Amino acid sequence: MKIGIQLYNFRVDLQKDFRGTLHKIAGLGADGVEFAGNYGNIPPGELAAYLEELKLGCAGTMFPPAELLNAASPVWEYAKALHTPAVTISLMEDFAQTWPDAAKRCRQIGDNARQHGLVFSYHNHWAEFADAGGECALFRILDACDPETVFLEPDVCWITRGGFRVEEVLQRYASRIRQVHLKDIRVPDDPQTMTPLGGGIVGIENACRAARQTKCEWLIYEQDHCQGSPFDSAVISLEYLRKIIR
Repeated sequence: MKIGIQLYNFRVDLQKDFRGTLHKIAGLGADGVEFAGNYGNIPPGELAAYLEELKLGCAGTMFPPAELLNAASPVWEYAKALHTPAVTISLMEDFAQTWPDAAKRCRQIGDNARQHGLVFSYHNHWAEFADAGGECALFRILDACDPETVFLEPDVCWITRGGFRVEEVLQRYASRIRQVHLKDIRVPDDPQTMTPLGGGIVGIENACRAARQTKCEWLIYEQDHCQGSPFDSAVISLEYLRKIIR
């Protein structure tokens, strides 16, 4: 499995200096980066060439759902040029009520991705683990979709906050996982207590072990909130991650 970094960690720096921040991120030594909706207003081919120059792979591409629901949207050109392992969305809504419509949207995006020769993966938060008639909404959504076109990008922190075991979720959808988000936190319902990997209550080592039993290609470090520099947090997290996956 390769190690990736979610660019959302560096969203402030990227807004100020996209190319310079990517160059600095490349120096951290990860195998690649996952884009989080910001592509620097750089044309797809030019951005792909810059990643190659930096010796960074593409660990994923996240887009607004509305863009991927449109099969003719220009964002598909970014996904193809970057050779992304998956195009990805996330949602935040009352899934106990909306899961059938969420599943419908996922099916449409999955079909659109297949038309473009790409893979679609859904990224969970914690709200998807709400009860939806005796089953959690995330399972309802995924089980209502074609496993050949709708994949899962599990976030282990939000699975933990949702009250489920990471190993259970990864095992259940092992054949539909290409990327896993690794995020740690001290207090599950307080995002401000996010910490570099290994500093919280999420079982990161167990999550990595479970990921090995799936089709996972990328372990992606993400930290939505950093107390100091996101670069300092990344150094700690990547060092920890390399140590536990040797």
